[in-house]
Amino acid sequence: MIKFFRKIRYNLMETRKTGKYFKYAIGEILLVMVGILLALQINSWNQKRLDRIEEKTILSNLHDEFLENKTLSTTNITTIKGAMKANKAIMALMGSDVNELQKHNLDSIFYKSLPAAQFTSSSQSILNITQGGRLNIIRDKDIIKLLYQWQAQLDAVNIRERALDNWSYDKILPIMSKYISLKEMDINGNYEWTGKSKLKKPYDPLFQSLEYENLLDNFLFLHQMNFQEIEKADVLIDQIIEITKPYTK
Repeated sequence: MIKFFRKIRYNLMETRKTGKYFKYAIGEILLVMVGILLALQINSWNQKRLDRIEEKTILSNLHDEFLENKTLSTTNITTIKGAMKANKAIMALMGSDVNELQKHNLDSIFYKSLPAAQFTSSSQSILNITQGGRLNIIRDKDIIKLLYQWQAQLDAVNIRERALDNWSYDKILPIMSKYISLKEMDINGNYEWTGKSKLKKPYDPLFQSLEYENLLDNFLFLHQMNFQEIEKADVLIDQIIEITKPYTK
């Protein structure tokens, strides 16, 4: 084909048909431009097709990841609710006498009041999207908005968790350790180093401590603040699962 056009151009030059040659040259340039534009259009169409395939894969993976996050969140919420219930039970017993305290398994209640719970989530898909610079291929702006809200909500949960943990380790445990046996409390966790303590004393002085009651009150407040942020995160999980569901088909 190229040889064919070259032959035409050569014949025009040989016969000195300058006008026709320039018209032909312009036509040839236009033909090349059309070819380039057509190639670019085909390439653009193909890239869009590949982007849609990748978008579906990304959002399908995101859907699966947040189904996993829902399971993790449900487990964490159950644990936090149990801790709040235990701390409320302790608060209700403040000021009680020995006879009343003996009716309750205090070691079990104390153990449940100090859970090692932490809001964990799977975030590999989001990292792949953001670090890989693939956020731009997601066409649904509501999904992008939810992902940004999710990241911000995780930060909010982490802040509340740190405040709760710090209060637990810096305030609650130090005063508890003066009056109760952590060794016997940890029997409820089936740890190998636990068992009956030869040093255990009656727990009732702790329940007569105004300082402990005040620390416990703030502990419950921090639990409540943490729980509210976790609930917000759980709502976002449901929204992301729902909005990405069509991409799993």
